[in-house]
Amino acid sequence: MRILLFTLFLLVLNNTFSQKVFQDSFDNNDRHWDLINEFGNQSSIQEGVLSWKRNAEKSDIIVQYINRLDEKNDWSIKALFSSQKFGSEYGFMWGGKDKGNAQYFVIKGNKYKTFKARDGKILTSTEYKTNLKIRLDNNEVTISKKAGMMEYLINGEKVYSELYNGIDGKYFGFILLGSSSIAIDEFEVTGVALPINTIEGVYFPEKPKKLPTTINSQFNEMNPVISADGEKLYFSRKQHPSNEGGPTDLEDAYFSKLTNGSWSVAQNVGKPINNHGPNAVHAITPDGNTLLLMNLYEPDGKQKGQGLSVSNKTKDGWSIPEQFKVRQYYNKSGFNEFFLSNNGKVLILAIERNDVMGGRDLYVSFNEGEDVWSEPRNMGPTINSPGIELSPFLASDGVTLYFSSNGHPGYGQNDVFMSKRLDNTWLNWSLPKNMGEPINGLGKDSYYSVPASGEYAYFVSTDKVLKTTDIYSVKLPEKVKPQPVVIIRGKVLNKKTKEPIGTSITYRDLESNEEVGIAHSDPKTGEYEIVLPLEQAYSFFAEKDGYYSVRDNIDLNGVESYEVIERDLYLAPIETGEAILLQNVLFKQGTPFLLATSYPELDKLADMMKENPTMEIELLGHTDNVGNEDELVKLSEDRVTAVRNYLVQRKGIHPPRISGKGYGGSEPMYDNTYEQTRKLNRRVEFRIVKN
Repeated sequence: MRILLFTLFLLVLNNTFSQKVFQDSFDNNDRHWDLINEFGNQSSIQEGVLSWKRNAEKSDIIVQYINRLDEKNDWSIKALFSSQKFGSEYGFMWGGKDKGNAQYFVIKGNKYKTFKARDGKILTSTEYKTNLKIRLDNNEVTISKKAGMMEYLINGEKVYSELYNGIDGKYFGFILLGSSSIAIDEFEVTGVALPINTIEGVYFPEKPKKLPTTINSQFNEMNPVISADGEKLYFSRKQHPSNEGGPTDLEDAYFSKLTNGSWSVAQNVGKPINNHGPNAVHAITPDGNTLLLMNLYEPDGKQKGQGLSVSNKTKDGWSIPEQFKVRQYYNKSGFNEFFLSNNGKVLILAIERNDVMGGRDLYVSFNEGEDVWSEPRNMGPTINSPGIELSPFLASDGVTLYFSSNGHPGYGQNDVFMSKRLDNTWLNWSLPKNMGEPINGLGKDSYYSVPASGEYAYFVSTDKVLKTTDIYSVKLPEKVKPQPVVIIRGKVLNKKTKEPIGTSITYRDLESNEEVGIAHSDPKTGEYEIVLPLEQAYSFFAEKDGYYSVRDNIDLNGVESYEVIERDLYLAPIETGEAILLQNVLFKQGTPFLLATSYPELDKLADMMKENPTMEIELLGHTDNVGNEDELVKLSEDRVTAVRNYLVQRKGIHPPRISGKGYGGSEPMYDNTYEQTRKLNRRVEFRIVKN
C-alpha cells in the first residue's frame, strides 16, 4: 500500500510539473507577440510560423510575459527553430525580468553558447562550443530548469547543463544577433500554472457584442471612453482615411452618440484635438466639457511630443490643448495612458518610472490647486506586477478600479482586472480580480470603460478573423459592477433672465463643507452634469463674478440604486432690489436656532459683502401658514435676528449694513396645502438695498 501511495504521489507530482502553461503554434496572432518592424529588422506571423529577419550588428528580442507560470518551480521551454540564412545567430531568451536582466541560449551553425545579462551588461558564461547534434537548418531546442540545474537539449539530446544561477522572471522569447534570418514554430512553456484569481460565482447573462459598423471599421479601433451618462463614446482609429493626416496618420480621436438605442456614425473630433500626430482621448469629465488627451501640443495645435494635455469646450468648439502640469513628470516608456477621476481631483497614470516593479506601472497624482498636480506615486505591489499594467479606468464611485495587465495570472496576453480602493491614501487596494470570460480571452483585452449606471462595459478585443482591434460591449452582472452613484444634471441659468451661463460648479460635503469636486457648464447651453457617490449629503452651486450663487443640496443617505436627477442651478445677478433665496439656511424645527449646515451658505453671503464693502442688505424671514399668525411673525423675526447675529458676531459684518423684517406666512412662494411644497415656504431671503 505504501509503494502504491508513493507511486500515486509521484504521478501527481509529475503531472503538476508537466502542465502546459503557454503554447503557440503561430496559426494566428491571438497571442500578440511584440513583433518588430523597422528598417532592417522585420518580423511577422504568417502561415503558422513566426518569421524574423534582421540586418544589424546588435541583438534584439521578441518576448512574451508568461503570467501564469510559477517561475520559482521547475519549468521548461521548447520551440522549433529554422535557420533561413547561413551563419544566423538565434536562440532563446528565458527567465527574464527585462532585456537587460535575463538568460540567453544561442545557436550559430552547429555551435551553441549561453550568456547572462545583468543591469544591461552582457556576462558571457561560455564560449561557442561545437555539437554535431545541432543541424544547420532545423532544430528543436528545449531548456529545462530542474532541481537547481539547467539542462539544454537540442533535437532531444542534452548538449549542456549547469547549476541554476538565474533570475526568476517571466519574460520568455527569442533573440536574434547580427545579420540573421529565422522561422520559429511550436513554442511551448510547461511548469506549474498559477491559479487565476477570478470573481467567484460571476455569470455574464449575455456574450460580448461587437459595436456596429458605425463605430468599428476595417481599421483598428482603440481607447474607448464612455461618458458618465452612457450617451457618448470617444475612441481612436488608427491609420483611417478620415484621419486628419489621412491613412498615414497613426491615430485620431472620434466620437459617436447613442440615440434611441443606436450609435450614430462616428465623427472625427477634428482640430485642434486631432493633428498629424497620434491623438486619443484618455478621459472625459462627467459634464462632457473637458477632455484629457494623449501627448503635448504646440500653441498652433501641432504635435509637440509625449505627455498629457487638457482641452475645454468653448462657445466656438474645443480649445487648443494645454499641458497638464504634473510635478516631476517623466516616462521612460514610449507608451502611456491616463485617467482623470470624475471629481477632477485624482489622476491615474500608466507610465514607466525609476521605481516600476516591471514594465509600466500604475501611478497616482493629486490636484494641488492652480492647475498643478503632485508628483506621481507608485500605487504599490498589490496593483502593480513584474509585468505591464495599462489602460486604467476609475469608476464613477471613485473606489472601483479597472485596468489591464499581463503580469497578473490571466487567460491571455493581457486581461482586464478589478480592484477596490481601501482607504484615502490611494496606495492600498484589494487583490485584483480577473474579470473572467467572456471579457478576457487568449488575446489582448484592455481599455475597459463603464458608464455611471454600471450596466454595460466597453472594452477592446481582437477580431479573430480580421485580426483588427475592435470595441465590444457587454452587460455586467452585479458582482463586477461598481458601487451605485447618482447623476445630477441640468442647466446653469441666470435667475432673472433664464439665459444659460457657462461657468464652474462646485460640490461639497454638506456636513463638513469640504470641496468634493468641480465641474463646468457648457458655454453655449449652460448644461452641466456631476456624479455623486451615495451615503453622503451634498451642496452644489454655480459660481460666476457678478452673480450670487443659489445653492442646492441633496441627501443621498439611504439611496440604494443608480438614478439621474434633474436640477437647474441659478445665478442671481448682484443688483439693487433683487431678492435672493438663502436656500441652505436651515433652523431646528419650530425654533430660531441655526443648524450647522447653514454656515457655509452664510459664510458665502459674508464673503460677498466683504468683497463689496458698500453693499447693504435687508433680510426677509418667512414661514408657512400653519399656526398662530402672531407667533409665526415672531418666529420669522427671530430667525432673521439669528442670521444677522451670525453675520455680525461671527463674520465681522458692520451692523448698520444689515436690516431685516419677519413676514410670517403672509408671502408664500408655493402651495401651503401639502407638506412637500409647504416646507419650501419656510425660508430666509436677502434683498440688496445698496450696492
